[in-house]
Amino acid sequence: MIFILKIIFMGTADFGGPVLKKLIDSKENIVSVITQPDRPQGRGRKILPTPIKEIALNINRGIEVFQPENINNDDSIKKIKEFDPDLILVVAYGQILSKDILNIPKVGCLNIHASLLPKYRGAAPINRAIINGEKETGITFMFMNEKVDAGDIIDQQKITILPDETYGELYDRLSNLSAKMISTILEKIEEGKIKRISQESKLVTFAKKMTKQDGEINWSEKGEKIYNIIRGTTLYPGAFTSYKGKKLKITKARFLGNYQNENEVELSSSIPGSVFKIEKESILISTADKGIIKIFRLIPAGSKELTASQFVNGYKIKVGDILGKHT
Repeated sequence: MIFILKIIFMGTADFGGPVLKKLIDSKENIVSVITQPDRPQGRGRKILPTPIKEIALNINRGIEVFQPENINNDDSIKKIKEFDPDLILVVAYGQILSKDILNIPKVGCLNIHASLLPKYRGAAPINRAIINGEKETGITFMFMNEKVDAGDIIDQQKITILPDETYGELYDRLSNLSAKMISTILEKIEEGKIKRISQESKLVTFAKKMTKQDGEINWSEKGEKIYNIIRGTTLYPGAFTSYKGKKLKITKARFLGNYQNENEVELSSSIPGSVFKIEKESILISTADKGIIKIFRLIPAGSKELTASQFVNGYKIKVGDILGKHT
């Protein structure tokens, strides 16, 4: 006898998109989708559907989409009970589920989290892992309980964080990895072969929600730390400094370690945050140690994205000019 899972997919951000597509493509699952309500987005504040709603509607297979303002109110609970799910799969949904919701599905509520739990519980595990200079991260599948990201682990897969990988790039890799894993996870559930592993409380760390201020560069820090902030906030919330009192967003850069070996006298006299050298396609900025931040693309306040050469020509930046914040 084939056990066909009735699954409610709960998600809002595009991180869950590959998993949802995999679920819908499979003929072994009956899927319903719950996502956040359509909200104003972008500069024009146009009301737009969530990425997950767009996927569900575009696939055009008659998938029911439910968008409650409050997932835990009586109407939402009644709606979920009517679907009678075996499993609720939660991926970047954006609301905390109550005990009443967690107790509805026969198998349980399964969450996909973008870290190697118990490390980096919380809202921004991908950003924080890069910012903190981690060398590896991964995907965790876990059954949910009333505490955020604290449930029993059923599977994990590690990946190496590449040296120049940005938040946006790692986000996509982890999203695709979770989609590759989902079929195996569901097969184990169907066959009753799931093993639950409790999280070790002494290993818990947290990844608090990102704010725009998290992207501000302090040029008095060491070069590698600055570069990790740039990588860890690209594309969101964005790394920034200032030039002549106006905000300057950095969208593409590289880190050159031990640059002083090539030009020791000049670099040793440079103030952190100063323009050390201007090349054809880049601007080199000094830091508090031997490292150099090599900027390729940036966005000045009120402008579109520019290459380094366009910025140099338009804003007349020169060697010795100083950027941003210092402590």
